[in-house]
Amino acid sequence: MKNKITQRQFGMVSGISLVIMTIVAGMVMGGVYAPVFKMNSEQLIEVLPEMRAEFLWGSIGWGVILLCDLLVSWGLYRFYEPKNNRRAMVMGGLRFIYSLILGIAIIELIRAQFIFDGKEVYTLLQSFQSIWQLGLIIFGFHLLYLAGLVCEKNTLQKGIGILLFAAGIGYVISNTADLFITDYEQLRERVEVVFLLPMVFGEFGLAIWLIAKGGKKLLPGRNPAFSNSTE
Repeated sequence: MKNKITQRQFGMVSGISLVIMTIVAGMVMGGVYAPVFKMNSEQLIEVLPEMRAEFLWGSIGWGVILLCDLLVSWGLYRFYEPKNNRRAMVMGGLRFIYSLILGIAIIELIRAQFIFDGKEVYTLLQSFQSIWQLGLIIFGFHLLYLAGLVCEKNTLQKGIGILLFAAGIGYVISNTADLFITDYEQLRERVEVVFLLPMVFGEFGLAIWLIAKGGKKLLPGRNPAFSNSTE
């Protein structure tokens, strides 16, 4: 009984953290940073005095996202550990590495809070984007490993696994291309629109499943998701 409750808690922690992270990310990117990332240095200098408060709340929001990411790294590893320890360890480790890279990127946003020169703030925002996008390549590989753990004979889990796999491919292709293709930002939206659906609903679908169903059945022979626990 103790193991069953603990496993359920891992699923709940991961699922709730994913939901919180999705909501906060939508608010932070949609409400603060998405328009700013499209500005040039001159445009940013014009709006900077009026957006100091938004930048502060945006940085706090990214801090919440980072905390949730760390919880998800730990929670998903512990949740899928009984199924396949090696794959779960790689999956959780990749997300942890991504979280560390995201943390480094967030430091650039924090530094920008204490700088009043618009050009320097612009440089720090560009640095944040570059570091974060590098981390998203690692995040894409994390999703590929996670997809293999999620995908089961169950139709719902198989559907979520396929979405996660497609999203992982999208993150790897798009952010790797950004490293090698000049002016890739002009092509980014066209490339990512192909993967938009899995990117949006892959992790969110997993979060809902984890909250509603994850870890409820752990007895051998009754839950195929945990039948192979010794590999």
